[in-house]
Amino acid sequence: MICFACVKRRGIHSAYAISLLVIIAVGMSGIVYDYMNASNSILSSNIQYTINTATLSAIQSGTLTWYDIVLSNTGNKPFIQTTISVDINGVTYNLSQNTTRIGPSQTLEQKGILNAAVVYGNSYTVRVSATANDGSTFVTGRQISAG
Repeated sequence: MICFACVKRRGIHSAYAISLLVIIAVGMSGIVYDYMNASNSILSSNIQYTINTATLSAIQSGTLTWYDIVLSNTGNKPFIQTTISVDINGVTYNLSQNTTRIGPSQTLEQKGILNAAVVYGNSYTVRVSATANDGSTFVTGRQISAG
């Protein structure tokens, strides 16, 4: 028969066990911090264009339209593709597509001539559709009066 009172127990000393648990807790808190920090940066990132100016003017006795549209990237992600369109008399005119990278705080200006007639004082819609470098999209629009 074995005398349990005489056998030396070989367990982990309580100070070692507490130290091990503290090390595991610190390591896990570091992992949780990294995860939360990455999640926060994803949630706080945004993509946005602001239409600074948009001008439509009749030229050539009202048979053509001059357009000048200026956008600002007011978000914190770059755009890699931007499409601007103008609705004139029920027809959507897609302006030339821009694939230039437009970073945060940068502007994009498109101007040219459309083979369409606008009437002074009438309202027309300018639409912007853009894709950011992470694949997310942004769409906005604005009513303007022809000048």
